[in-house]
Formats: sequence, structure tokens, C-alpha cells
Amino acid sequence: MSKISVIVPVCNSRDYVITCIDSLLGQTLEDIDIIIVDDHGSDDAVQAVRNLAEGYSGKKRFLFAETSANSGPGVARNVGLILAEGEYVAFVDSDDWVERDFCEILYKAASRKNADIACCHYKSDNLRDSSSAEVSYPSITSGDFSMKKRRAFLLAKELPVATTFLCRRAFLMEKAIRFPDTRCGEDGAFVAMCLLAAKRIATVERPLYHYVGRPRSLSVKIDPNKYLQQSASFDEVLSFARRQDLYEPFKNETDFLFIREGFLKACRIYVGNVLKPESAVLSELCSLLKDRVPEYEENPYLKKKLIMRLQVKNLFKHPKAAMRYLKRKVRRAS
Repeated sequence: MSKISVIVPVCNSRDYVITCIDSLLGQTLEDIDIIIVDDHGSDDAVQAVRNLAEGYSGKKRFLFAETSANSGPGVARNVGLILAEGEYVAFVDSDDWVERDFCEILYKAASRKNADIACCHYKSDNLRDSSSAEVSYPSITSGDFSMKKRRAFLLAKELPVATTFLCRRAFLMEKAIRFPDTRCGEDGAFVAMCLLAAKRIATVERPLYHYVGRPRSLSVKIDPNKYLQQSASFDEVLSFARRQDLYEPFKNETDFLFIREGFLKACRIYVGNVLKPESAVLSELCSLLKDRVPEYEENPYLKKKLIMRLQVKNLFKHPKAAMRYLKRKVRRAS
């Protein structure tokens, strides 16, 4: 059994994938498997990796798998989990890269604390202007993952990124944690499930992962149904919490996540992905929120967020005006 299985979904990343794989082959930790999952892109990225693997003579092991059809990174990662045999599992996107001690530092931190999950900070590299910004997570001590620590992560301004996590494979298997079968929000939903269920955590306050912001024309695809995928991803978090008897102790947090990610973000995604959005769709999302989180108005975290609370209220009371507001907000952000 290897120390780490690194799962890399590959799809339309020919210009970036070799840099990604080179960063994995250069890891100071030798005992890793690199699992390449072909998600059936339209370029020759996977063949480029196969060519590289054929000429590689080091200690690291390549494994290849494929999805049944183009399915998105979440499904591809789940396929990779079937092949994974490592003590821990890492997820690296094929257009990103990692520092040469990414695996070693996270593995040592996780092993020392007998952690279910370990995480590091990351850098967001912008290809347009060659800038790089560090993104950090809540500063907490490693060890027992108390309810207070979990809440700090779950309620952070943005959920952590799955690719900055190392997960004990036995933990994922025992808790039946998988990426939702969706194409939007699956990353955050997976992390939320890990944060809810983990008993011990190790944190490394260094940026070891590099998220590469590709040009908009390559990375953004208009999808009128994307908002449904976003909502479904965080509906799965609610279902997971209930299955694992974690909903009651974390009711306020999981409900708030659905309000923020499964409802408000889904509304923004809808408005930003449709040329002529309809207020009726926003009303349908309001009905979904009321069904999934009936007591949303009483959520203590929502009550503390004045602007967010007003947005929710306007979407229910004045969907047309709320839609115009969201359209302006999406335009400013783009």
C-alpha cells in the first residue's frame, strides 16, 4: 500500500497537464501512486501523460482509469477512488501544480496527528498578469477536530478547496464520502462532508498547492442548468448529515450552507448563465429552499448577515427586482 494515491482527472488540459504531472513526479515523497482519470476531453492531454509515463523509470507508480463519458471532475475523482490503494488520498486538477514537498509535508502532518484530513493553504496564480495571491484557511491547532473548529471551517467566507486536502482513505470509505454526481458545487460539498464527519485534523499553514486561473475563454462554459447542479450538490450535504447523524449537532451550520451555497449562489449562477433569466425560476428556487430548510428565517447565522438576509427576503417578496439586482452584481463581478 502506498502512502498517498493522487487522483488527477484529465480533460482538455493539454497546455497544462505536463506541468502538473512533472510537479507530482518531482515530489520528495517517493511512495505515491498517480491515478490519471480520462474524462474524455477533445484534446490529446491523456495521451501526452501516457507518453510521459512510458518514459518514466522512477519509483512513483502510474495508474490509468476513465469515466464512461465526459462527466466532470467530481465523477472522475470518484472513479479514481475505486482504484486508490494509498493510506491517504489527494486530489490534484490537471491544470494546476503543487510544490515539490506537497505530499511529504501533508503526509507527515496527518501521520503525526493520526488525522482523518489534513489541509494546506494555496496560491491562486493568474495567467493574465502573472500575479499570485495566497489564500489561507482559519488558523486552528491540529489534533482533535472539535465542534468549534468544524464550525470555523464550515462558516468561513468560502469553503476550502478539495485539492488542498489530504484525506485518509479508510475515513472516506467508512463514512461513504464521495463527490456529488454534479458539475457545479461538487468540490465544496465534498469538503463540507469531510469537515462534518472528521474526528481529527492536521493543518499546514503554508501554500503548497497552486490553483492556476485559466483565461476566461477556456475555463468558463455557459450552462443554463448549472444552478440546478449547484443546488443539488448542497442538497447532498444535507442528506449526508442526516445519514451520518450529524444534522442535529450541526443543523444551523448545514442549513446555513444550503442557504448560502445551495440557494443564493444557485440564484447568482442562474442569472449569470442565462441570456434572459426569468423571475419564475428564482421563485422555484425559493420554494426549494423552503422545502429543504423550512426554518431558514430563524437561522442564527443568516440573522447576523444583514445583506444576505435582505437578499433572501427580496428573492421571496420581490423576485423581479431581486433578479435585476443579481444581474448588476454578476456583471460587476465578471
